[in-house]
Amino acid sequence: MPTISAIAHSGRRGIGTVDESMPNAVDLNAAERQNKRLILPGFEGFRMPRFYFNILSEAGSLDDWEGTELADLDAARIEAVRDARALMSNAVLLGYDIASRSIEIRNETGDILLVLPFSETVKRLG
Repeated sequence: MPTISAIAHSGRRGIGTVDESMPNAVDLNAAERQNKRLILPGFEGFRMPRFYFNILSEAGSLDDWEGTELADLDAARIEAVRDARALMSNAVLLGYDIASRSIEIRNETGDILLVLPFSETVKRLG
């Protein structure tokens, strides 16, 4: 039975399986799979920063208490753009316009790093 690999590849054996020709594949033990953590050689103790994405509207804010670990603020901004577009598209399908809302990105200490208006995440045509 193939084991889970930390390196996905496009080989014919299937994504996520260990291939003997892949000497850099890292096998995950049961505890690591359960915790959904990936430990790569040389990165023990390395932890990415956690970003919090709060949704701001005229009525108040919807706070993100869990946060997301991402590489840096640029990655957090990309995530915020995706989130805003997804929220707006769902709202439009229900007949609502939520383009006046914003996503506030905070770090672990609560500092506001960026406020991204939903309206800046789409291109205006016409």
